[in-house]
Amino acid sequence: MRKAPSGDDEPLDGDIGPAAGAATRTAPGTAAAPAVSEAAEAAQALRRFDAEREERRRATNAVAGRIAVAVAALFLAFLIYDSAATAVRAHSRGDAWIYPPAVVGGACAAGLAALLTWGWRRRRLGM
Repeated sequence: MRKAPSGDDEPLDGDIGPAAGAATRTAPGTAAAPAVSEAAEAAQALRRFDAEREERRRATNAVAGRIAVAVAALFLAFLIYDSAATAVRAHSRGDAWIYPPAVVGGACAAGLAALLTWGWRRRRLGM
């Protein structure tokens, strides 16, 4: 059971740490630590929270970017495969195979090469 507070700010039974007035009393030869206001502590906690949230946001965006690049690369690879298959079928039938399918496949291959080069350079630079 707790005792009623006394006038000399002695710790109560079960209290952890110094009494409320103990911060003003210091041992001889030691300097008192500068008091940090609650507002400053709250502002520092908010800055730390904002920095942690920004770090989590950047990590999440990095993962989402990698997934988007992988999906785009897979899509371009599928279009290259489909264009090549269409070009081979058209060539075997004697139809025009260079203009529609081969050109589309070449454009997709160039896009895939550009995407992979961009991703490789970005990863190498640590962005």
